[in-house]
Amino acid sequence: MRLHLKSHVAGQVWKVVTQVGDDILTDQVVLIVDCMKMEIPIVSTKSGKLVEIRVSEKDLLAENQTVAVLETGQ
Repeated sequence: MRLHLKSHVAGQVWKVVTQVGDDILTDQVVLIVDCMKMEIPIVSTKSGKLVEIRVSEKDLLAENQTVAVLETGQ
């Protein structure tokens, strides 16, 4: 099963802290969004393998935009 990680706020990608192929744990930070000078972490709600990152650092994000995809195996 695939889990789409979404940004809950509009902003700019400040830092991508994972890469495709990484094993991700529940509550692990995948990337950080800068929103009005606040750093908002995007965390995984399940564990799995990161199969896709759809954004790059400095990209602008819309609210609820998918930023990464995990293969959860469930």
